[in-house]
Amino acid sequence: MADKPEPKPSKSAPPPAQYRTPVHEWWSAISPGDLRLKVGYWAGKDADPLIFKPIVGWVTVLSRKMPSEDPPNNIFCPIVLSDRMFPALPTAVPNYCGVFLKDMSEEDAKKRAEEWMNRGSGELQPNMGYGQA
Repeated sequence: MADKPEPKPSKSAPPPAQYRTPVHEWWSAISPGDLRLKVGYWAGKDADPLIFKPIVGWVTVLSRKMPSEDPPNNIFCPIVLSDRMFPALPTAVPNYCGVFLKDMSEEDAKKRAEEWMNRGSGELQPNMGYGQA
């Protein structure tokens, strides 16, 4: 009888994937319209183009990291179509740099985006301050 080959030792299972902190989100109904605005995506380098995507609607999003005892954040967000034509929050697509007036040029939008990025804010979405609305 022929010798059976010895079974190879099994490799240990790969370590579990690192998951980001779970977030609970509650979206309001989508409100149609773009409010004469567009969303911009830019890597932040002068040589890179700033790409605009049209806004298809707006939602109010209540979100918070879980577990947390903190109240949720209330955010008014534009909805854009992703590259796969699926509605998405603009922050779900890499290089989101803000919301711009529809008639704003790429050059002017880059200047405005640089201002927002250099303020040290972790969130690039421009928001109006109290009393400016």
